[in-house]
Amino acid sequence: MGMLKNMYTKPGKGVKKTDVSSSFGFKRFFSTFADKFWKLSILNLLFFVVNCPLFALFAYLAGVGGVPYQTPVNVLFQPLYGVMRHGGSHALQSLYGVVGIQIEHHYPSAVTNALLWIGLLTLVTFGMASAAMTYVQRNFVRREPVDLAEDFFLCIKRNWKQSVLLGLFDIFFVFLIAFDLVSYVYSSRSFGMLVMLYATAFLSAIYLMMRPYMYLMCVTFDIKLTRIIKNAWILAVSGILRNLFFGVLALAVLALNAVMMMFIPSLGVGMLFIFTVSLAWFFQIYGAWPVVKKHMIDPYYEESAPVSSEDEAVFRDRG
Repeated sequence: MGMLKNMYTKPGKGVKKTDVSSSFGFKRFFSTFADKFWKLSILNLLFFVVNCPLFALFAYLAGVGGVPYQTPVNVLFQPLYGVMRHGGSHALQSLYGVVGIQIEHHYPSAVTNALLWIGLLTLVTFGMASAAMTYVQRNFVRREPVDLAEDFFLCIKRNWKQSVLLGLFDIFFVFLIAFDLVSYVYSSRSFGMLVMLYATAFLSAIYLMMRPYMYLMCVTFDIKLTRIIKNAWILAVSGILRNLFFGVLALAVLALNAVMMMFIPSLGVGMLFIFTVSLAWFFQIYGAWPVVKKHMIDPYYEESAPVSSEDEAVFRDRG
C-alpha cells in the first residue's frame, strides 16, 4: 500500500497531525455519535433535497398522471369470456364472478413520461449527494468544525464531475448484483447455480464494504476512478473485521426502517427522510476512515519531513 502515499494534490484544509495520531475506538464512536446525532438528521434532509428528482421517479412508479383502465387479474378471464359469448349457465356465471375480478392499471401519459425523465436525473444527483454526505461525515469522524449546508454544497461544487461518474458506477453495480442475486435465487437449484449464488453473495458483501472507501477517496484524494475502485477493494479486504462490524450496524438501521415501513408506513417513511440514510452511512464511514488513515495517510506522514506545527496539514484533500 506504500504506493498510495502519492495520491493527493488539491488544496484544502488537509489532515492535521492531531488527527493522524488519534484513535477511533468505541469511546470516540459513541461520543461522536451522541454529539452529531441531530446534525446527521439535517444531513439526511440535505441528501434528499439534492436527490429531489427521486420523488418524481416514485410518482412515476405509483402511476401518478397515468390514464386508468381496468384489467382482469386471472388469466382464465379471456377464455371464460369467450365461452360465455356462445351461451352461459349458472355455473359459468358463478365462475365468472370469481375469474372476472378486475383491478385498475394506468398507461403512460405525457405527465408520467415527464415524471420518468425528471426521475432519471437521480442518476446524476445520487453521486454528488453521496460524496457530499461522505465529506461532511468524514469531518465529523475527524472532529473538525463543520458548517453543514456550506460544506455540503461546497463539496458538490468541487467534486461534481468525479462524484457523478462514481455515482453512475455505483448505481449500475448495485443494480447488477441485485439482478444477479434475484435471478440465482429463483433459478433451478442445481449445484452450479448454488455455487454462483453464494459467489455472487460473497462478492456483493465485498462491494458493499467497498462503497464507503470509494466515496471517501473521491472527496479526499485527487485520483482516477479506476484507481479508486482498485484501492477500495484492497482497503475493504484489509479492514474486513471492522467493516463487517459497522456494516452490521448499518444493516440493522435499514432493517428497522424496513420493518417500520411494513407495520407503520407513516413512521417508516418519516424515519427514511429524517435519519435512516445518514445514520446507516455514518456507521460505515466511521468504520472505513481509520483504515484509509492507516494505509493512505499514515505512511505519507511517517515518510515525510518533520512539520513545524501540529496544525500543519500532511496532505491536501479535495473537500
